[in-house]
Amino acid sequence: MGPITLVIVYLIIVICVAIAYVSLSEYYELRQTLGHIPGPRNYPFIGSLWRMKRLPREDKFKWFNDLCFTFKNGLVVTWFGMEPVVNIRKPHQIQILSSSCETVAKSRFYKFMSPWLGDGLFSSTEVWFNHRQLIMPALCSNILDEYTAVMHDKADVLTEIMRAKVELNPDSFINILDLVMRYALDTVCESAMGINMDIQRKPENDYVTAFYNCIQISTERYFQSWMRWNFIFHKTKRGKKFLNSVECMHKFTEKVIRQKQIDKFKRPDSKDGNQCGKRKNKAFLDLLLDINQSGNHSLTLEEIRQEIDTFIFAGYETTATAIIWTLFAIGNDPGVQARVHVELENMFGNCHERPTIQQLSQLKYLDRVIKEVLRLYPSLPMISRLLDRNSVIDNYFIPEKTLITIQVYQLHHDPEVWKNPEIFDPDRFLPENSRERHPYAYLPFSNGSRNCIGQKYAILEIKIIVTKILRMWSVKSALKPTEVKLVSDFTLRPFDDKINLYFTPKINNTRTN
Repeated sequence: MGPITLVIVYLIIVICVAIAYVSLSEYYELRQTLGHIPGPRNYPFIGSLWRMKRLPREDKFKWFNDLCFTFKNGLVVTWFGMEPVVNIRKPHQIQILSSSCETVAKSRFYKFMSPWLGDGLFSSTEVWFNHRQLIMPALCSNILDEYTAVMHDKADVLTEIMRAKVELNPDSFINILDLVMRYALDTVCESAMGINMDIQRKPENDYVTAFYNCIQISTERYFQSWMRWNFIFHKTKRGKKFLNSVECMHKFTEKVIRQKQIDKFKRPDSKDGNQCGKRKNKAFLDLLLDINQSGNHSLTLEEIRQEIDTFIFAGYETTATAIIWTLFAIGNDPGVQARVHVELENMFGNCHERPTIQQLSQLKYLDRVIKEVLRLYPSLPMISRLLDRNSVIDNYFIPEKTLITIQVYQLHHDPEVWKNPEIFDPDRFLPENSRERHPYAYLPFSNGSRNCIGQKYAILEIKIIVTKILRMWSVKSALKPTEVKLVSDFTLRPFDDKINLYFTPKINNTRTN
């Protein structure tokens, strides 16, 4: 071995020792600092959740929630190996975190998405704030009409697919999960880009495959600690597949953007927001280009692409799971379903025209049903934040760079916050029953400065498809809520990806428009 090789080996050893020393020093300091916060016993280097790793996937979510509820104060520190996570579930604790402008940084999980989503709404910098202010007008109430046509069109496709299945096997249940997932992706892609990808009828295309790859791999990466470092992850087969999928989606989105820009340049005075597709309503991309054209703001091609990618990602799985759980909950409660049917009949009668936004806004009982579903089954069961300053919650000091997780599912199922939390009761959202409720007791769309700005879009989509289905059928679940095991990957889902429902056509049901 030559002298140069010896020097290189020596330097590598020194660097490794230095990194190990710094890591161990930081770990020891964190153990000392966070040791006063309640939590399960933390074994050095192993952590406090090693038992959970040995459990079947379908038992982990319940086990973790039960563990946290053994600590009555609602503030619990858990350790994933050498990494601490401070979990909070009490409304006043969440208010302290959410109301502070110093704690808006999102967790490390979102950094895994950065090659795909860039510095869009999930970023932690001032870019996020500037872009949020910029795109909020594209998601405000008076713009929602622009999206209703595509929501109705895609709902028609879904119900036609379901009708064929029901007519083929009228006594069999249908697993709605995959159908609704495709419906949601089909809807949000056309709402975002203004092109009809027909994902429900033709689910096999490069963009859809790449989209699913990115979500699946990002979720896997979060739960496998050795994949968290880019220099390791990007050299693995999964890492290369992720980057190739990102490149595929970026090329597709940029091609659509450029075509839209060309069309807008050729027809600057055209009011048709969609020259690439069939409908005349403007897509989210059209609205972004209008903002650019106004001269008040300027977004680069890359920034526009990032906003489109983020819009699609944020509006897909969270909305789909909300729709799935809404139908599941209604299918498990005949009394609630009967009241929804009465409300729909009173509003629409025998008319089968598409409901307007105004009509949908008057469905007050359905509003309460959806709110209660999102309490029982929040699409995002937990929300992570990374402290960028030291903080104090309930007299416990928490240092900067600590990962804090708002346990939304635990908050919504806490008997000290909600009376009889496991009972499905939409009337708990009557005005007289909500008046004294803590403003941070209910977080289906987060809260504070990082709340979901697309929540009105999501609720509108849920209402359109749920009313469409319930005007055509009565639904009955094949399983009770206690028989469905939950998992939390990115969203709250049934562990076997199955929500089986029976559909019985309503009397005098005809095709809706």
